[in-house]
Amino acid sequence: MTSLRDLGLSSYEEKAYRGLLTLGSGTAEEISEASDVPMGRIYDVLSSLESQNVVRRQPDRHPRTYVAVEPDRAVDRLLTARSRDLQRQQTQYETVAAEVLAQLETIAPMEGHFWPATVGQDEIADLLADRLDAATENLVITATTTAGGLFGFEEVYARTINRLTDTLKRGVSVRFLFTDRLVEEMPDSLVAELDRLLDVHEDFELRTTATLYNTYDVVDEKNICVYVANPFNQNSILGTVQVNDKGMVQSVQDQWQPQWKSATGI
Repeated sequence: MTSLRDLGLSSYEEKAYRGLLTLGSGTAEEISEASDVPMGRIYDVLSSLESQNVVRRQPDRHPRTYVAVEPDRAVDRLLTARSRDLQRQQTQYETVAAEVLAQLETIAPMEGHFWPATVGQDEIADLLADRLDAATENLVITATTTAGGLFGFEEVYARTINRLTDTLKRGVSVRFLFTDRLVEEMPDSLVAELDRLLDVHEDFELRTTATLYNTYDVVDEKNICVYVANPFNQNSILGTVQVNDKGMVQSVQDQWQPQWKSATGI
C-alpha cells in the first residue's frame, strides 16, 4: 500500500504527521504518545517535518505546540520536493553520461559498419527511412545518378517521401544536394512532391550541382552513411558504410560547405 514514505517521509515522520492529524494540534509529548514515536526522537522528527513544510509550529505557545498542514497541501509540497529531486538527479545523470561518452570517444577506434547491397530495395528504403527518423536537428543528403543514385530510385524514394514529411514536421533542417542530371531524371510525381514540400517547409532546401561524385547522407553532423559504388555498374552499389567518427564526419562536411554555397537553388 502506498504511503507518505513513497513521497520521501521516514517511517517516524509519517507516524508523527498522521498522529498530529488526529490530534488537530499538540505538544511534542502528545504527538509522541499519539503516534508511537519515541520521545527521544520526536523533536528531531518534528523539526524535519517543519523543514518540509508539512507541520507548523504555533508561535508564543508554552509548551511548544504543533499543527499539521492540511493533507492536500502537505502532499502537494512533498510531491513538488520529490519532483525537484528527480530533476536534479536527471541533470546529474545527463552530465555524467556526457562526460563518460567524451572519455570513451577519445579511446574508441573509428566506428564503421558495412551493409552489402544484396539486401535489396526494400531494405535500402528501410535504411533511408531510418536515417530520416534518426535525425533530430539536421540532415544532409547528397545524391548522384551514379554511385548508387538510381538504385530503384522511383520505388525507394516514393516509399520514403512520407517519412521525409514527418521529419520536416518535427522541425529537422533538411538539405538535399543533387546533381543536375539526377533532378532531370526524377519522375514527375516525385518532383511535384518535393516542390510542394519546398513551398511548405522553410527548413527544407534543395540545390543542384555538376560537381558531385558520390551519394551519402549525414545525420545531425554526427553520423555519415556513404553509398559504396559498384565499379562494374554505375547505377548500382556494393553496399553502404556508416561512420560515427567525428573527425571523418567533419572532414566531409568541410568539403560539402563550399559545394553547397556554390550550388543552384531550386
